[in-house]
Amino acid sequence: MNQCKVCGKNIEPQSPHFILAFNKKGMVEGELKIISSEEAAVVCEDCGEEGLRHVLWNLKLIHDSDTELEKKMRLIEERVKIEDLMKEYGISGEKVGVNNQYLARCPFHNQENSFLIDLNKNEYFCFCEGLQGDVISFIINYARDIDHKHMTLKQAVDFLLDKFAPAER
Repeated sequence: MNQCKVCGKNIEPQSPHFILAFNKKGMVEGELKIISSEEAAVVCEDCGEEGLRHVLWNLKLIHDSDTELEKKMRLIEERVKIEDLMKEYGISGEKVGVNNQYLARCPFHNQENSFLIDLNKNEYFCFCEGLQGDVISFIINYARDIDHKHMTLKQAVDFLLDKFAPAER
């Protein structure tokens, strides 16, 4: 029987649940394929339904690696605005509707009007691939997809603090 890494609840094997896994990609016979997958955490249905952001925020494995990480993430949530981050990366868009949302060229796929920036939620959404998240996930995805570098959650948090709230470090 597994235990939810977020809330600690026991998960019956036959019950619906989520598994966070790390997939390793590599070239196999000229094609990019997943060459291995490693299970990182099992999450119960209730916690998983809250979304990936909730899971990452509360995941006990992450908190064990940096006792200050939760505090740092809260500081980023308060201080780092998605519009400031987008400006830093040269991303701007046209306002759509009345909900403080902007459509821009997707930095991940270079397609016009396929990247939504929501200032009220402080989040983004890529219509090409379904990537979405906050400023922290943007930094991780950008490092992976554009810079072709691996960036951990802790590294992304530290990068954002250094860039946008250096006095708080």
